Amino acid sequence: MVTEANKTLPVLRLQLEASTAHFRVIHSNNPRKTYPLPPYSTVIGLLANILGDEAKIAALLTGKLALGILAQHEYLTKEYTWLRNMSPSAHKNRFFSVYNRQWQETPEHPGGQSPVVVEVLNEVKVYIYLHHHNVAVIDSLQKNINQPERWLSHLHLGRAEDWAMIDQAALGELHLSNAGFDFQGAGGYYQWMPAPTKAFGLEGLLAPAAYTSLYNKMQGNALLVTSLYHLIQVPYETGKKGLIRNFSHIPARLCCSQVPFLDNFNLPTLLVDTELKTPVYMAAIDCGAEGMVTSADDNAG
Repeated sequence: MVTEANKTLPVLRLQLEASTAHFRVIHSNNPRKTYPLPPYSTVIGLLANILGDEAKIAALLTGKLALGILAQHEYLTKEYTWLRNMSPSAHKNRFFSVYNRQWQETPEHPGGQSPVVVEVLNEVKVYIYLHHHNVAVIDSLQKNINQPERWLSHLHLGRAEDWAMIDQAALGELHLSNAGFDFQGAGGYYQWMPAPTKAFGLEGLLAPAAYTSLYNKMQGNALLVTSLYHLIQVPYETGKKGLIRNFSHIPARLCCSQVPFLDNFNLPTLLVDTELKTPVYMAAIDCGAEGMVTSADDNAG
């Protein structure tokens, strides 16, 4: 619901911190690269984790759901680790026999192994803005945030080892503004700017033509960001069938820059967080036929 008096959008804002985080760029292999902020799928998984109940998760994924994500980190490091494959064939490829696990007279872990470099964000802050038409969903999230016994798992962003803490959870409002003062912090946060076809607020809140012009001018790579998924059955080589997660995607720009002027030399009117002094680009999450997210460990793409 949009407040008509001052054209504001009510949101639940979550502020999280994590010592480390990795949001894998799914098509990267070695090194395994990371996005500088979580995709929508990871945030939806986090919210599902907090709700901790199938019926409440279903309510979250019903109706109008909009998400905005901001993030910043202090520095990036690289972890050097081993990925292991415990299949007998991988073991034989490495050691030539299932009865041997020595390589150059040195005992090693059984199975195949490959050295892998993983990019890791350090000292991470993430701001999540959630708008939902169902007030009961917002109320459930607020209550469960301080009751970890209701969670599905410990709170983490992406990888299970990247524990996260909620520093602040509060109801607030995003205000409409085109004042440069309200945009001065835009360059300090990474965020997804959804394409006009997936942007929230273009019906009665933001000007579609101005937003489209801004999207075309904005600096940042255009990407497909994972959102909701549904399970589909696929055949395996062994003849058996299994389930995989088939994700829908939101086209968006990965941006971390100041807001450019439009062709008329005016700044666009956008939803802003007046505390952080930055616009917040809200994406409309299509909950139509995607099925229910049941995993709190969504770190695809």
